[in-house]
Amino acid sequence: MNSLPMLELIEKLSKQEIKTLLQRAVKLQEEVGELAQEILIHEKASGSQYKDSGADGILGECVDITLVALSIFFAAGGTKAELSETLERKSQKWAKHQLKA
Repeated sequence: MNSLPMLELIEKLSKQEIKTLLQRAVKLQEEVGELAQEILIHEKASGSQYKDSGADGILGECVDITLVALSIFFAAGGTKAELSETLERKSQKWAKHQLKA
């Protein structure tokens, strides 16, 4: 599937979502916690050996975080053009800082 139609679907669903910004932010924290749990299981961290990984594992939790974050972005009034521009600008900044390391 082309990423633009997927982004349009995410934007549409974000606008239909009834959760407030605060509720979405709390949901994002929940999803980050689930990702952390998946990573601990993957790393076989102490205390996580008895836990089983979820069906989608680390990758699925990363996608869940992305969806909720995009939902917040669009609910806050962001556009696809602003998303693209901001991703480009912040990626360049990230790349610049990695070159210094």
